[in-house]
Amino acid sequence: MRLAARALGVGLALALAFIGWGYWGATRPPVVVRHSYAMAGLPPGAQFRVLLLSDTHLGVPDMPPDRLAAIVAQANALKPDLILLAGDYIGGKILGMGGRPHLEPAVRPFAALKAPMGVFAVLGNHDNPKWGPVVFAAQPRPRLLVNEAVDIGPLVIAGLNSTLHGADFFRATSDLPPGKPLLLLRHEGDFLAFDKPPPGRSVLALAGHTHGGQMMLPLIGSPGEWLLGKPACRRGACTLNGWRLHVTSGVGTSWLPLRIGVPPELVLLTLTAG
Repeated sequence: MRLAARALGVGLALALAFIGWGYWGATRPPVVVRHSYAMAGLPPGAQFRVLLLSDTHLGVPDMPPDRLAAIVAQANALKPDLILLAGDYIGGKILGMGGRPHLEPAVRPFAALKAPMGVFAVLGNHDNPKWGPVVFAAQPRPRLLVNEAVDIGPLVIAGLNSTLHGADFFRATSDLPPGKPLLLLRHEGDFLAFDKPPPGRSVLALAGHTHGGQMMLPLIGSPGEWLLGKPACRRGACTLNGWRLHVTSGVGTSWLPLRIGVPPELVLLTLTAG
């Protein structure tokens, strides 16, 4: 009896230590991941810094409003030229599954983001497709892209809706100005396996959604991937169906407020002429 009680105590202590470790990993300040891409068609000598932010998942316990505001401040402190948000501003939390009442406070902090070339966003699979455009339109930034492209001078940005809510690749890329490099922003990068890059231009796709696996445990990998399957590109730089693709692990969590082996991250990309 005493041995069983002792074993139970040890098991409970280990479980609490595991949860504490994972919760610390989920709530620590995001690391800044830097990467460079050469893009043909940029003006000679040009260099642009693009910040990619995704999967904020506002909600208790790991992403309260003050933490999201601190992440926005951290993003601004990096002084990017362009900021892109890849979706999932709510969802995966007990108190963050609704429509407009949950989406408004989840999006409001992004109005403080600053970048001289603009701040643009797309919706994720958790974001309400009816209220998303309404909520984003009610504040000065970001500009929400729903299957559309915008010419920002040296670059073209095409933003796709979440695949769950009707991504329309043809509509977003059918009328692009010739020759300019293209940044394609979408929440779920794996679905680029069904779309070929537009010919005759340098392209880079940016996505989130995977959380980088969120918990990558020694020897057994990601428990979430046991249920949902392993993504073609979990995190970082990949090549998929002719696309150069960069996937961020994001800053928030879904379902379990734990991160192990995959820190929250802000991705700062430097684009150069090449």
